[in-house]
Amino acid sequence: MMISIAGGLVFIGVVAFVYLEVQEKARFAAIASFLVCAVLGAGVIFAYPNYCVWEQGKQGEAALAKATQDRQIKVQEAEAEMEAASKQAEANKLLGESIRAYPEAMEQKWVEAIANTQNQVIYLPTEASVPITESGRMALKKQQEASGKDK
Repeated sequence: MMISIAGGLVFIGVVAFVYLEVQEKARFAAIASFLVCAVLGAGVIFAYPNYCVWEQGKQGEAALAKATQDRQIKVQEAEAEMEAASKQAEANKLLGESIRAYPEAMEQKWVEAIANTQNQVIYLPTEASVPITESGRMALKKQQEASGKDK
């Protein structure tokens, strides 16, 4: 591609030289236009590879800066997660100590939870921590509701 660009510039210079030379009035302009186009063509041929190397270097620097920034972000996120886990563990420890020191507080929370429930059956464990279910009572209640709606 760069050879075609340089060749095009030299071709333009030759055409300008021939055109101006044919008119015989602007010999200096003909030589100057050819030299300008030739110098531009040579500049493209020699400068373009250096530009490509410079551009790749800048792309590498940008990729390195992005990777460094991404790594710093991940480190900060990990530190924030560790701090949050530490605070959660501390809160759990305080809650555990509070429950051991004041067991009646848990009983109060249980009473509050029961007070807020509506239309729910709560099974309490009896011997061997097995709740006594009353599925027969619930089925009878549904039958009575269904028969009451049919009437």
